[in-house]
Amino acid sequence: MKTLNLKLIGLWIVLALFSSCSDDLSTDQQLAEEPKAEIEVHDHRTCNHDSYMEHLLSDPEYKAAYDKRMAKYKDYVTNVATTRALCSNPTVIPVAVHYQGATSVDVGCLNTLAVNAIAALNADFQGTNADINSWTGNAASSFPGINYGEACLQFVLANQNHPSGYGLTNGDLAVTINATTGDSDSNWSGYLNIFVKNAGGALGYSPLGGAGNGDGVVVSQSAFGTGANCGNVGSNAPFNLGRTLTHELGHYLLLDHIWGNGCNQDDGVADTPNSAQEYYGCSTIGASSCGSTDLHMNYMDYSDDACMYMFTVGQATVTENYVASSLSNITNNAASVINGTTTTGGGGTTGTGGTGTGGAGTGGTGGGTSVVCTTPASTDTQLLSSSSVKVTWEAQPTAEKYQVFYRVQGTTSWTVKSAVIAEKTLASLAPSTTYQYRVRTKCPNGWTPFTATETFQTTGGGGTSSTCGAPTTSLVEVQTATTAKVTWDAMPQATRYQIRYRIQGGGSWTNRFSTVAHRTLTGLQNGATYEYKIRTRCPSGWTSFSGLETFVQSLGAPTGGGSNLNTVNFNLTLDDYGSETSWELEDANGSVVANGGPYGDGNNGMLVTEMFSLEDGCYILFVDDAYGDGICCAYGSGSFEITDINGTQVGYSNGNFGNYDYIEFCVVNNVVTFRDEQKDEKELNLAPKSLNPINVE
Repeated sequence: MKTLNLKLIGLWIVLALFSSCSDDLSTDQQLAEEPKAEIEVHDHRTCNHDSYMEHLLSDPEYKAAYDKRMAKYKDYVTNVATTRALCSNPTVIPVAVHYQGATSVDVGCLNTLAVNAIAALNADFQGTNADINSWTGNAASSFPGINYGEACLQFVLANQNHPSGYGLTNGDLAVTINATTGDSDSNWSGYLNIFVKNAGGALGYSPLGGAGNGDGVVVSQSAFGTGANCGNVGSNAPFNLGRTLTHELGHYLLLDHIWGNGCNQDDGVADTPNSAQEYYGCSTIGASSCGSTDLHMNYMDYSDDACMYMFTVGQATVTENYVASSLSNITNNAASVINGTTTTGGGGTTGTGGTGTGGAGTGGTGGGTSVVCTTPASTDTQLLSSSSVKVTWEAQPTAEKYQVFYRVQGTTSWTVKSAVIAEKTLASLAPSTTYQYRVRTKCPNGWTPFTATETFQTTGGGGTSSTCGAPTTSLVEVQTATTAKVTWDAMPQATRYQIRYRIQGGGSWTNRFSTVAHRTLTGLQNGATYEYKIRTRCPSGWTSFSGLETFVQSLGAPTGGGSNLNTVNFNLTLDDYGSETSWELEDANGSVVANGGPYGDGNNGMLVTEMFSLEDGCYILFVDDAYGDGICCAYGSGSFEITDINGTQVGYSNGNFGNYDYIEFCVVNNVVTFRDEQKDEKELNLAPKSLNPINVE
């Protein structure tokens, strides 16, 4: 890619009227002025991202490289990407921050500003930001079927093996001061670069889908970081929570603005509602431009920092997939430039270094004092009951939080719990069972390695077996007039549960499934008495049902459902063994709306299409394989997807599962939103199939 220098950016901005994240000040006036010691104040956030990308793509060399990245991304999503799972090992992305035009240089202050900026960035992408409760406790109720995203990514300031010529030594943070120009530096290939500079009157800009070849995101000196300003670098309200960096990095990881040029142009992410306009300031929840409620609190809109606080699950998935498919040159570099500890010093500069709490630099050198934040040296456990244990460990200075990973000994999947203090109580454990656990610390510069894996054993619980079996106890919590949550004993090695319920003494059962030891039942009749029973899917197969239990559904007034008819499409690609494949669509009450299969053998690649006409509500589409080896990959390349009325993909399975895979979705006014996907793994040691359904002459 050709280097894009500041003069070229300025010329293009004047010609194209580019106002990337700009205020109302004249663009050429801003470029002509020298950086000022005071922090600029912007009236509102605006961007002309399409024009910026149009400019970049006018370079044939850049366009060829860009098209190649997009092709790799699409191929990855189609052929490699799997179901999003619980994030236990985030992908580490090494970061370098480059200050340009900084005055009154205070190395320690600028390093602290960078550390705080990366901490805020991680919180936003991982869904742990302090104001996420603005979504969970308020806004989410206006967006049924949309959940906030938690990207399995960890941004870490690099701290060793720096490129030469920047005055940095091992232990210094990858922070340069007045040592780079423009918005790209090939010496810093293999890093996610953040250029903090005069952005031509802009809050920031970024390519849509970065390359990791020394490029990066640009953030204005007046909108970078949180906390105290450093000379002419810092931020003021309403752009003082670090969301400009979050927004621009979203672009770098392939997220577009959530609105289009009219209601028929989308951002390509299924669970962001169509919107025809951007929003500024702090808008009232419920505003609509395309017949659905607009998601103006999303990081990819233009709201003020205090009024944008979430990505969607779909957006988080896009960022994860883009990193995996197209930025391996960055992620592969992490091990060589990050040593897992944090320093507050460092920060080379080409000029004379200033003094500060983090260190000093002269003639391009930086320094600082190490802050010891590391893996806890020891852990301990205290049995509280037959199903709960308190885990404690050595507290770490400057720790942001901790994670405890635990699992039944002999199994492969970890359960993860977070803690902000050096202890965590693990509940809903199986009695008389041996567990493994380990702990790690999130320091300001990223996650530490884990402690050694230790074990604890729960005590007996009234004869409950430690082996996988049917639940023996359960609890019902009536939540609303039409919903109730049923919780039961978690079984070791369970892969799935089935709860069967009906009005007491009634006829047919309603069946619901869950991969965790609880399930919320919906569409219940207020005032009715229900009976239910539960069984477990163990490695050896389904157990018998538990004993019959009852509960009275009584709370508040009944509520009604929608009656709009919506079009949803189901596309199923078969493998060679269609006789093993069947499917069914259930509504929120567990009633079967439609079903199909099994099919004939020898039809690998054949497409089965179904069009559903559904009322407003939420649904689950199950695809089952009777043999336990899914519909991909040893005996063909089966898959399935859910699309909306326009053919836009909402949910997808690559067919790589065991006995079942399901997609849960909701639909209102022909807007289909993805909620969840769950599947079981392929069964082990399956006998090879002898049938060859393909006729070969």
